[in-house]
Amino acid sequence: MPPKNSKHIIPADSVKNTVINTTQSKDTLTIPSLFQNSLLKTKDTSTKIHSTKYDYWVAGILFLSFILFTWLYVSNRKRLNQIVKGFFIPRVANQLKREEFSFTNRVSVFLWILFVLSLTLFFSELLSYFNIPPPSGNKAVSYLIIALFIAITYLIKVIIIKVFGYIFQTNKEASEYILMIYLYGNTLALILLPIVIAIVFVKQISPSIFIYTGICTIVIFILARIIRGIIIGYSSIRFSLFYLFLYLCALEILPFVIMVKLFLLRTN
Repeated sequence: MPPKNSKHIIPADSVKNTVINTTQSKDTLTIPSLFQNSLLKTKDTSTKIHSTKYDYWVAGILFLSFILFTWLYVSNRKRLNQIVKGFFIPRVANQLKREEFSFTNRVSVFLWILFVLSLTLFFSELLSYFNIPPPSGNKAVSYLIIALFIAITYLIKVIIIKVFGYIFQTNKEASEYILMIYLYGNTLALILLPIVIAIVFVKQISPSIFIYTGICTIVIFILARIIRGIIIGYSSIRFSLFYLFLYLCALEILPFVIMVKLFLLRTN
């Protein structure tokens, strides 16, 4: 036991020989960084807002189209099924004709609105896909121009058919063919809607698949409508083959040829 008044003295050599290492190890300073030879160079470290260039009006139109389809399916499912069947089954089409189904019908009105919305949006995507200059520099304005063109074209076609029916005393056949135009347009609207949605939102699949699917669908519908018109003309005793040929050339074949010609001119 040490004495009471004694002090514990640390040997001088132990303090002198104790070195506190305050520097980093040599090996940590010589190891090169893994990112020194990277091709990624820092240019600006400031925070920036990332914005995506997207046409939100397209999503708005598709949303409106989806609401129209949902409302029609929920509130008028029976009539909607009847319209689609009328495109494939002539007996159902004749039943609709007996029920005096026309453009003034509520279901037909909303289906035609859906048809114009879907077809216009498909044509807008078609112009963008083939790098064809749109009617206007603003895409929304171009959409309105195309929509008005489609609506006015079909309106003029219906008026001319009614005038021809009155002049040539074929009102029954004219009304039947106008009904076919309604049925084909309404059914085409239901088919084009998912195609347009796929073109806009599906990015994992090449858009050319949906573009050419839509083109083939429209061509098939036009040809089927022409064939149906020929059948209606042949089945009528009062309908002259000359008038039928004149109508098909003036209102079906000629507009289709003009559209194809304009498309080829714009692409070149």
